[in-house]
Amino acid sequence: MQAFIIKEDYSKQKDFNYFLCSDIHFGNKGQDRELLKKEFDYAKEQNAKIFINGDVLDLILSGDRKRYHPSSDAYGTDNNVNMTINDAFDFLSDYVDNIVMIGTGNHETSVSKFHHFDPTQQLIYSLNLKHKTKIIHGQYSGYIVLHFHHGDQNAVKRFKIYYNHGQGGTAEVSKGTIDLNRHMSTKMSDLCWLGHKHVKTIIPCEHMLDVNQAGEIVAKQRAGIITGAYMKVFHQYDAMKKGYNISYGEERMRGLQGTGGVMMKINLSGKNLSRKFEL
Repeated sequence: MQAFIIKEDYSKQKDFNYFLCSDIHFGNKGQDRELLKKEFDYAKEQNAKIFINGDVLDLILSGDRKRYHPSSDAYGTDNNVNMTINDAFDFLSDYVDNIVMIGTGNHETSVSKFHHFDPTQQLIYSLNLKHKTKIIHGQYSGYIVLHFHHGDQNAVKRFKIYYNHGQGGTAEVSKGTIDLNRHMSTKMSDLCWLGHKHVKTIIPCEHMLDVNQAGEIVAKQRAGIITGAYMKVFHQYDAMKKGYNISYGEERMRGLQGTGGVMMKINLSGKNLSRKFEL
């Protein structure tokens, strides 16, 4: 886990955009590349900083008896890990100037555990080396601290994001709100952000009592989000004529998955920092 600070100057600019996403799953044949490109293009148009909270790479290898299906392997080669990293590198290269952080999810950590290789680190290293960028390795969890300062003034308005890729199984009924509550009750942050569940959930406003520097009792707002996956859940095939491709989501989740990321817009034109979310 680590915490890193992103400095922003609002002396001339009042609006800042941040695109939060996870569970991209490069290397899975069921990846929704059309949705992914649409949302990343929009983030680039909005000059948004992009943060990716794990499972960028699918990396379900043939030794995984629980999740591997031959039909879901996009490459069908003996160098699946290389091909997956190459695919992610080629796509993300168009957005490197916007990408601030790439985190690690359970799909990447499974490779680290059993094959002693961190594919996220290799992807980031390759992107930074090629494009002279400084993308941060976000690891599995941590803090993103947005520091908004006004010119050379010392006063700083802070917005703290606690992120964690996520744990556990699917959450068809609760939509991950139990997981959000567990994290929000134990981590101090303005926003708690999870992925992993392949659901899309936003708790836009939860109030907490606090005391400010002037000794006034105030109600602070905080939020919780779970970003969705970039996966097509169901595939329609004539199994007798063209074979069959059963996805993990179709086999295990039974319902439709939440897809796509969330755009967070922060405005500092008023006395207090304000934020809103776009699905």
